[in-house]
Amino acid sequence: MTELLIFLIGVAVSAFGVLIGFGGGVFMVPILIIFFQFPIELAIGSAMCALLPASVISTAFNFREKSIDYVVASLLQPTSMLGTVIGAFLVAYMPVLQMQFLFALFVTVTGVYMLATYKKKQKKKKGMLYRINRMPTSFIRKNHSRHTAYRLNGSLLAFLGLCTGTLAGLFGVGGGFLQTPLMIKAFKIPSQIAISTSLFILIITSLTGISSHYWLGHIDWTRSLPLMLAFAVGALLGKGLLKKRASSQQSSERLIGVGLLLAGMSVVAHIFIKYDF
Repeated sequence: MTELLIFLIGVAVSAFGVLIGFGGGVFMVPILIIFFQFPIELAIGSAMCALLPASVISTAFNFREKSIDYVVASLLQPTSMLGTVIGAFLVAYMPVLQMQFLFALFVTVTGVYMLATYKKKQKKKKGMLYRINRMPTSFIRKNHSRHTAYRLNGSLLAFLGLCTGTLAGLFGVGGGFLQTPLMIKAFKIPSQIAISTSLFILIITSLTGISSHYWLGHIDWTRSLPLMLAFAVGALLGKGLLKKRASSQQSSERLIGVGLLLAGMSVVAHIFIKYDF
């Protein structure tokens, strides 16, 4: 009965994660710990394994739809991986507990902002990000199959990848749920391209995570394989729902806002579990 319940929850979490580009690991880890008494290391290892089939299946669909921006992925991922190492190193020198609460508050406020602004039409602002995005190393990206174009700044993208990776390493969470809203709000990348790119990046992140957790002995395949199957089914379900809904920019941003609120609560739950409050 417990295995069936974990499977059904995994399907639901994965389907939602595919819709918003987060993958679902940030939601699944606290669920496994709180409701199914997984040790924290085993929960993280199992969730990391589950993310791989979900991201591969989603990316296969997104590749056919030509909605992945490989240039954005190549700019974000290397510095994000470097940031993860820096964040893990900083844990020993910073007041992590207090910062984790601030981080959870930041994620929650970002979610509220996404929900409060998703109905508003994009205005051509000339604020700081607008000016930075037009500095040297900026360029235009065109997606001909989707008839859209947007301006990017390579240096800024790489820097934000470093920041999100550092936060991920510092707080022990995935950086995907930060990168997706940043791509949409900071660079005005269309939501479906941002979501697809984030899920593509997740393939590399999950492979790296699986390797390290396997080496550390945090993976029990008898528990991980059923969850991997559940996330694979959830990814197929999520892509099916996305096709039926014909998701718009506004509805995607609304779902991402909800996802960020849930992610904020998940980070708080993770803090209470980790520090045994």
